[in-house]
Amino acid sequence: MLDRIKLRHLLNKAQEMLAISVGLTNDSFGASLAWREALGTSDELSTRLTVARALIDRPGISLDHPTRAFLSSPEGLTLVVEARSSIRLRGDKVAHPLVVTRAYFDGPLSRNVMTSETPGLQALVDFVCPQYVPISAPCRLEFSLSFSLGSNSL
Repeated sequence: MLDRIKLRHLLNKAQEMLAISVGLTNDSFGASLAWREALGTSDELSTRLTVARALIDRPGISLDHPTRAFLSSPEGLTLVVEARSSIRLRGDKVAHPLVVTRAYFDGPLSRNVMTSETPGLQALVDFVCPQYVPISAPCRLEFSLSFSLGSNSL
């Protein structure tokens, strides 16, 4: 499962590098999002590829050899322009599962070497997964899901 997160990170890094290479931003923070937003709202692969090529071919853009080599791969370019990336979705599902139990956090808490964080992390678990709920019951993640979807209802 960690592989899914690593592959999502790889995709993210490639998009960051492209955003910086074509001058969308100078900072890697948020650069992947800047790249995806610059591609527009179309779900059509051909449209997104056209927009990506236009970003790459703008006057004043000078790409280094590794970037030009990457862009010569149609398969690689397809992965960084997809509107609904299966790589991103699989990584997100592993990193941010919709349903978790208290037991889900036992391992990470026990392996965390920053012992000064333990009380705070335990407070997070107690908040997200109340102790009075049976251990097999899912944690309260529906709030964050409904909030992220823009719902005002709790």
